[in-house]
Amino acid sequence: MDLFLGIDFGTTGVRTSIINQNREEFINHSVSIAPPILKRQQVSQDPKLWWEALIQNLTFIKNKIDFKKIKRLSIDGTSGTVLVTDQNGDPLTYALMYNDASAVEEAKFVETLSSGHPILSSPSNALVRTLSLLKDQKFRNYKILHQADWVASKIIGEFKFSDENNSLKLGYDCSLRVWPDWFNKLPIDFDSLPKVVTPGQTIGMLNNQDFLDLGFSKNLEVVAGTTDSIAAFLATGANKSGEAVTSIGTTLVVKTISDKAIFDKKFGIYSHRLGNRWLAGGASNVGGKILREKFNDRISELSKKINPNKLLNLNYYPLTSKGERFPINDPDKMPKLEPKPNNEIDFFQAILEGITSVEKLSYNKINEIGGEYPKKIFTVGGGSKNRLWNEIRKKILEVELEDALSVDASFGSALLASGDINFND
Repeated sequence: MDLFLGIDFGTTGVRTSIINQNREEFINHSVSIAPPILKRQQVSQDPKLWWEALIQNLTFIKNKIDFKKIKRLSIDGTSGTVLVTDQNGDPLTYALMYNDASAVEEAKFVETLSSGHPILSSPSNALVRTLSLLKDQKFRNYKILHQADWVASKIIGEFKFSDENNSLKLGYDCSLRVWPDWFNKLPIDFDSLPKVVTPGQTIGMLNNQDFLDLGFSKNLEVVAGTTDSIAAFLATGANKSGEAVTSIGTTLVVKTISDKAIFDKKFGIYSHRLGNRWLAGGASNVGGKILREKFNDRISELSKKINPNKLLNLNYYPLTSKGERFPINDPDKMPKLEPKPNNEIDFFQAILEGITSVEKLSYNKINEIGGEYPKKIFTVGGGSKNRLWNEIRKKILEVELEDALSVDASFGSALLASGDINFND
């Protein structure tokens, strides 16, 4: 039976999943990576740590499964993490991580050139980080790669490919499938940019001694990967128009499958391409962070006492501080946590209702500008496990809620490797 390997790189770890064609998971294992180095607003990491952690992960599981049965693999990585290498893939720089916000001047420059592009008008995209890495350097014959690109490239021994999802934050026009004309005004060598392919497309065969030593077949195919958030979306099992995924973690993230691209800077909405379909959505500053801030270790206790049959309708907008990204893009947006009930349970429930109301507003905004209000929502993140909160969500969202097939991005990458996901219909 053919097996498929999914590899997920997060901020502080790498997770692997091995599945068969029937979506049955045989292996799920994670290994830690030393956390990124923080220096003022700069957040960096040595890419060699990624490879070391991956080999450590695979070494641990090699006796649990026959690696020669693995037909294809796919890799996802943190969105917007970028590095510069030489032609042989050796890093010329450290990697600037997805949450690095140090390239302020470069961000202003790109925003002007890109006419306020909804993705590229902030200092937290891969393009401005790339300009920061190249600043005052005299590199020749260099390559610009994302985290997932670099690891996949090491496996095939060829450093030139990226995928449409990772390349979005580097400035790639996924609608036209080209690098935009205004890139000619950037201090970037066009030959350094990756060749962009569709996630799931085969980019090469195994050509790496470390993997051969581990017992992988020389016929192992490596397919183009994606970002960690897209892989997590795929892991849920959502794959049809009208299906959406809400992630309720520290922040609230919603994504819905759309037949067309949706971009709107006013609401903080952008789209990733998935074959002939699109994944439209955004990330709010509202989320579980406020629950930990207000209730800390009492969240589980209070969750058992809320009453989903009696909504309070206090219309909270439960931010922890000033500023919102989506579904309202307003750096001056203030939290709304009044009126405050005398009862702590009610206060807790009112915040849950408020988070859900922001979730509904998010899907409504997507719908208003051309998307489809979801018929079915899959839920991931810590909030997905709160049964009574989900009852509240059903009432407010007025939509069917589905359990996710998996909550691990590595599982989504394994699905991508299996060829089981088709967005080209």
